[in-house]
Amino acid sequence: MTLVGLAAYAQQSGAQWGARNPVTKCADITSKTLPPVAALQGLVRCERETINASDELWLVEDLVIKASKPRPHMGRGEYMTMPDSDVKKPVHSLQGSFTWVVCRDPKAVKIGGGNPALNCSRSRVEKAQGACWMTVFGTWRCNMTGPSGPAQTNLPPPPKG
Repeated sequence: MTLVGLAAYAQQSGAQWGARNPVTKCADITSKTLPPVAALQGLVRCERETINASDELWLVEDLVIKASKPRPHMGRGEYMTMPDSDVKKPVHSLQGSFTWVVCRDPKAVKIGGGNPALNCSRSRVEKAQGACWMTVFGTWRCNMTGPSGPAQTNLPPPPKG
């Protein structure tokens, strides 16, 4: 894929899947203290949501986050990889839950004999864990992960709002 192709790929919207756009541009939040929960949700979505090479749209819905008080950075002992983290800055552990929504291109669903309006699946992550950290560039990043429950398939895309 050429750089031009990559740029076009990165600009895809959720419209192809009948869904909202994925959050793929992270806000540059530079506050000294942990941002409010709504901002943390945006940062988690930014890390997790994507349009992959298999033409699937991955969205995070029903996101609930609880953040801990600051604690020292544990370096390699951290639960998850924290790219660009400033090991001199404290980390906030996260716990919560969310729902993965994975949508396939409706055209591909139709070709396979399925209902193109029911092109998504949902899988609940009840015990999500993660962290928020300050990067060496002075911005916040957050990520969460956890085991997914059984997938519900043949569902419509989530509301676009």
